[in-house]
Amino acid sequence: MSWKKIKIAEIQGIEKVVAEFYVRSITYIPNCQFRVKITEDINGKYSARVNVAIRNSRDSSPEWVGGTGDSIDEALENSIQELVKSIKSSGKNINFLQEEDFEWSAPEDF
Repeated sequence: MSWKKIKIAEIQGIEKVVAEFYVRSITYIPNCQFRVKITEDINGKYSARVNVAIRNSRDSSPEWVGGTGDSIDEALENSIQELVKSIKSSGKNINFLQEEDFEWSAPEDF
């Protein structure tokens, strides 16, 4: 039986982790690397989650982003584009970003 056919009354959804990528960006990320995790839902749609977020300049709260798509590659690309967009619109000078400008997800959560 496929995992997509599992039906349990108390369970509202299941997603399968189908890929994880390491992405390097000297331009935006102080330690150069972040991760993107891709999951697939029971309808065959993909969601991507990034393990780092820029802190906004208003109140320093993290701006978590992700992406979706009809394929792993599309979700990956959309999530990276959303991260770059959030960094550029954070109100911070992207030429002087420091480690404290970012929040990282806990390793056990990712």
